[in-house]
Amino acid sequence: MNDFSAITAEQAANSAFMYAVGTVITLFIVLISVVFAVRSYRAAVAAGIDKKTIRAVIRSSAVFTLIPSTAILLGLITMAGGLGVPLSWIRLSVIGAVQYELIAANAAASAAGIEALLLNLLTPQVFVSIIVVMTLCIISGPMFNLFFLKRYSRGLQNMRQKDNRWGKLVVASLFMGMICTFLGNPVIALRVNPRTGLISLSVMIISALVMGLCTFAVKKYRLKNLEGFALPLSMIAGMICAVFAS
Repeated sequence: MNDFSAITAEQAANSAFMYAVGTVITLFIVLISVVFAVRSYRAAVAAGIDKKTIRAVIRSSAVFTLIPSTAILLGLITMAGGLGVPLSWIRLSVIGAVQYELIAANAAASAAGIEALLLNLLTPQVFVSIIVVMTLCIISGPMFNLFFLKRYSRGLQNMRQKDNRWGKLVVASLFMGMICTFLGNPVIALRVNPRTGLISLSVMIISALVMGLCTFAVKKYRLKNLEGFALPLSMIAGMICAVFAS
């Protein structure tokens, strides 16, 4: 216990052990991806699809996969300051998303009395608590899908068949509830700490404006290639806004 207490959160978050765990998890994910890719290729060949067509699809898919990954890389940079590189790497390599991870981590840090999600403000105990909260909460999604997704989908389908308006209303309400949860945090922060809240609100508004402009350009001028860059550009604009606002 004394040895653990002597270690800072930054040392624990960026330790060789955490990098080793991240490496093992990433290699496991890569292995699964390779296995599915090989099986898919063989299934496509067995179905009689021309190999040139398959290779063309693989090349185009690879290109259009790398572009959206820019947003994930930016998310990793964003999270690394508060959670360290290995944990951010692990979370975003599995089923994590930047929005969820930061909200869960901030909630755990706030419950421990930490003002901001920064490694130099955390203790190893709080860092471990953040990991537990992030992991346990994200498990709820796969567990719900495992046991209740069929019943939930069947209920939505029955609702659509009886009255499609109610089905659309339920889905739209769930989506808007999720969006309001994300958008409400800067407003709450504005009341608790006006300066921090103003920065968060400014970042949110600038990011939304850039996303809106990208969406407008895609629809109005048919710039389909811009669609994959919309999220990264919005995140970069938000980060630049945060730097100048701070």
